Amino acid sequence: MQVPGQRGFLSGEDGQIPWLLGGVLVTGCSWGRWAATGSLKVDENYPSQLWGTVLFLALLLGWGLMVLGWWRLLEHPPEEPRALAYSGLVLAALMLPMLSNDVFSLMAYGSVAGSGQDVYTTASGLPGDAFYAFLGERWHTKVCVYGPTTLVATLPVALANHSPWLALLILRLTWLVPLVLVMELSFRKLRGRPFFHAMIWLNPLFLVEGPGQLHADVLGLAAVVAGIVLTLGGRPGRPAATRAGWLLYALAVLGKYSFAFAGFWFWLYGARTARERLLRLPAMAGVILAAGVLFYAPFWRGPATLTEPLRALSGMNPGGSITEVAGILVDLLRGGGVPQADAPVTQSLEIERATHAATWFAVSLVLRLVTLGIGIRVLRGMLRRPHDDDRIALGTGTLVIALITLASHRFQSWYLMAALPFFGLRCTAVWRRWWVAVVALSVSTELVHVLARSSPLLPVASVLTNGGVVIVFLMSFRERFLAAGDAARPGTKAPGAP
Repeated sequence: MQVPGQRGFLSGEDGQIPWLLGGVLVTGCSWGRWAATGSLKVDENYPSQLWGTVLFLALLLGWGLMVLGWWRLLEHPPEEPRALAYSGLVLAALMLPMLSNDVFSLMAYGSVAGSGQDVYTTASGLPGDAFYAFLGERWHTKVCVYGPTTLVATLPVALANHSPWLALLILRLTWLVPLVLVMELSFRKLRGRPFFHAMIWLNPLFLVEGPGQLHADVLGLAAVVAGIVLTLGGRPGRPAATRAGWLLYALAVLGKYSFAFAGFWFWLYGARTARERLLRLPAMAGVILAAGVLFYAPFWRGPATLTEPLRALSGMNPGGSITEVAGILVDLLRGGGVPQADAPVTQSLEIERATHAATWFAVSLVLRLVTLGIGIRVLRGMLRRPHDDDRIALGTGTLVIALITLASHRFQSWYLMAALPFFGLRCTAVWRRWWVAVVALSVSTELVHVLARSSPLLPVASVLTNGGVVIVFLMSFRERFLAAGDAARPGTKAPGAP
């Protein structure tokens, strides 16, 4: 019998029931997509119009339930979130590829690299790999743009004997074991921070795009959280925990460069004087450099090992970003048209590049200058006396979001995982509202991948979700980026909405 006033595991008071039901529905849709198409491949492999529509509507319902439940969980974080978090992790671990084809790119790079071939300076080894058939057309000639720690984490797929099902199982086991260890570490060491756990481990974005769709960002997230937990548990005057945090941060940034700005927290947390901050810079740089040398060594083919992936990233067309939407709008005003959804991928990319390049350049330049101004303002606030660790956490999260949503010409929902731990440490009411909105809409842009390319729902859903994401990027702009925001502190409960 439940004691009055207590919140049970399935009471529903805090959104647990809709959150769990939504997770079951989303995972079920991933199996429905596989049954409807007969293949695990996502790109260029779509259900019929009827089945696609059914799956899309079911996904909208399931995703809506998950976000609704999470919203309630943020307002009243469970004091004991372990059981709920692990239930969500089990559901996500049963999910098949459905919203993104990236996991097959990881498999291909890991398989090719496991055979001793170079993947950073050339893509010539991809066509001969068994997982090449699962790649989307736009990635057939792309070198690996993931860092060496991510590549090392994908090497076990070489044991799969070219079976995508076995490769999925191996990849999940390889990644989820350390993830569970980090989750358990955070539950034990940060018992007094229920909002932290609700923000990260109960987040639908983390569950679906991380252990669900196996984006490499989940590895960086785990490393950053582990680094935060160790740093918070360190003793003053004993730098071992701080240096362990730096090493874990290095593992994250060497996996994906979107974690770069997370370094501000590891640099500034606990450094109360200018001398401490100054001395930390070369020490922290030394740890990152040593880790980089160690992990790049097996794959090193000269400077091109670094420059070719960077060139490939910078040469990609904008996608999912303010820059992309601005290019489309300007082209439409000039009388241009939108490429057909079923047009060849490479042809569409070339047309976009030819017609939108000037707009992309101008918009990207403006947004990067705006981000620079935001960065200077936020960093000055982080360095302001008296030292405030909460202000440093919020500032770091703000810098990461500015980089991802403004400065970057490409955006995918899973990039947001790099900022989650810092908003778990400190989150104002305006930022909490923003997170609910951006999680709801940014993942919704991916739900269209269950629709047939001829579906009349596809253009409508694409316009509404992508347009909505851009609006969310700019909403409450002053309060999030230029003002200090309210001073509410998330404790056992998140701050209530005003």
